[in-house]
Amino acid sequence: MSFSYSPVNEIQDQRQALRRQKQLEKMQGVWRSMLTLSFATGLIWSSFQPQWTINQLEQVEIQGNEYLSAEALKNIVKETTQQSILTLSPDRIEEILQNQAPIAEVTVARDLYPPQVTIAIEERDPVALTIPNSAAINPLAEGYLDEKGNWMSKENYQSSETFPTVTLKVIGYRPQYRLQWAQIYPQLQTHPLEITTVNWQNPANLILETEIGEVHLGGNLESLPKQLEVLAQFPTPLETPSGESIDHINLKNPDYILIEKPSEIKN
Repeated sequence: MSFSYSPVNEIQDQRQALRRQKQLEKMQGVWRSMLTLSFATGLIWSSFQPQWTINQLEQVEIQGNEYLSAEALKNIVKETTQQSILTLSPDRIEEILQNQAPIAEVTVARDLYPPQVTIAIEERDPVALTIPNSAAINPLAEGYLDEKGNWMSKENYQSSETFPTVTLKVIGYRPQYRLQWAQIYPQLQTHPLEITTVNWQNPANLILETEIGEVHLGGNLESLPKQLEVLAQFPTPLETPSGESIDHINLKNPDYILIEKPSEIKN
């Protein structure tokens, strides 16, 4: 018995096999795409179902708050948290809290079932009590400032036995002063004279209440380091050669110091 061998037939068989393999791979790709699309569609659909949604403040837990009330912090992030637990952004919550509350560190964790958000915070201590400017339109209520200029209403703080003693007062503080306060406060904190009040009612004339009297600094805060350096050289108590009373110290120009007397102000 004899067999015939044809190279042409073998090539044709190989081509048909390759075509079948490519068709199979193409079908497998289509099925994979359909499965992926179905899974994504199902995930999106399920993410908006009530069982996967944060829709009550009770589903948000605050940890680490010693001075700030949990309710106040929940209200700050209320609009951000009330959504699907799968689409909720921890980074966005952290950003909002650090920009709108006296908080140094924030960590956000999500639990899928039951859906819950846990927000762990590290607070910044309040360093100054803000007093409303009665002459201003829509003044800030009485509250507290941290060292970075974050303000919170006094009613948003809860009672605590370890609440820090705050002796510095700021009159007329506004949110737009935040960056300036972050620069000013460290200089006031380390000054050798006791400074009890920062009067910001007139942004063109920052006034300090100190142990030697009232000090007018004007509105150019770039001069503040030199002004405070000059102020530190004043004796305590401050007395005039003639023994007259002093209305205030004018340090608007630190190179030209004026001691204003009540009689001179009236004139």
